[in-house]
Amino acid sequence: MFDWLRKPKITDDAPMRRYTARAAKQLDGAQAEALACAHLQKQGLKLIDANLACTRGEIDLLMLDGHTLVFIEVRWRKNAQFGGAAASVTAAKLKKLLTACEVFFQNQPKWRDQPCRVDVVALEGALSDPQIDWLKNVTG
Repeated sequence: MFDWLRKPKITDDAPMRRYTARAAKQLDGAQAEALACAHLQKQGLKLIDANLACTRGEIDLLMLDGHTLVFIEVRWRKNAQFGGAAASVTAAKLKKLLTACEVFFQNQPKWRDQPCRVDVVALEGALSDPQIDWLKNVTG
């Protein structure tokens, strides 16, 4: 009787796709993602994939930390005038990221049984020498 009230299963007919930076702002974001990736690789993480998108969200970096699959949101701000990079990760942004993670698992069943977490890498300052903060397991 109230079938319309049921929350639909998150599905996305289009598979995950890779995106590339085109605009100047996107190029800065791509540079921030490259810096974050290099920082995490120095910490022992292994890059699996990057820049994955579906119609409902994006995954900036996908890495392995030991046996744990890590979905990483990279945020960069030139300064902390409006709260900084970490503060720019809103609940709405996390919801989009988690939805993209669900679509990823639907398209990549081999990873479904892998332990996973969501991290944020926040960069602040000039991209030539940013301060990098790695926030682990932001949803847990």
